[in-house]
Amino acid sequence: MKRHHVWRAFAWDETKLRYHRSVLGLFWIIASYALFVGGISLFFSGFASLSAQEFTIYVALGYATFTFLMANIADGSAVFSTSSAWIKSTNLPYSIYVFKSLFRSLLPFVMQLTVAFALMLYFGTFAKVSWHAFMALPALVMFLLCAVPLQYALGLISARYDDIQHSINAITRLLIFITPILWVREEAHGTRGLLADLNPMTHFLEIFRNPLMGMDARPLSWMVVIGVTILMWLFAGLISTLMRQRLPFWI
Repeated sequence: MKRHHVWRAFAWDETKLRYHRSVLGLFWIIASYALFVGGISLFFSGFASLSAQEFTIYVALGYATFTFLMANIADGSAVFSTSSAWIKSTNLPYSIYVFKSLFRSLLPFVMQLTVAFALMLYFGTFAKVSWHAFMALPALVMFLLCAVPLQYALGLISARYDDIQHSINAITRLLIFITPILWVREEAHGTRGLLADLNPMTHFLEIFRNPLMGMDARPLSWMVVIGVTILMWLFAGLISTLMRQRLPFWI
């Protein structure tokens, strides 16, 4: 954490490198996000009990959060393999690469949230937001606390087993459909509601999105998020003990 200038510089350089030959540059982050939210709201709002404006905000907040969470999983699986040259040639702590990856994921998340807040202001839904909105701050803290051990553990395992990255790509395509982004969680019953509750992503979304929409998150969701975060730290500690010393040989 004391070397924050290092991982911030790494993250910013990699972000600029992704768009350095693009005319729009970083604006593509906002453009692709706005196109998705607009398209989904246009075609799916009629299937939800929410008004068109509320459903648009529901999708905007949900998709931004989902993208951030999935970016930590996808980037975490490659956090060490993509930094193999630095790991082999320098003596930086491995956590530097985790913080770099996390900060790189956080930048698009902030940009997308800016668009979502602008939509809330445009539709006038800020009037419905009360003190509940402040609960989104501890939710964001939980996101970061969980992302660090998640990326660390995934990075070590993926460096040893290449199939992990392919498995994550396959799971990501499924998660977007069983996570309440395109549909409203409160309207899900039966098997769909059960699958949603068994999906940890549902609870991570709920503790962040609900307060911003003037609703309380279920205590169950907070329990799941806290439990998953604690388990991730324990798991990362175990994986680090078993695999950390061999990382340079695997990448």
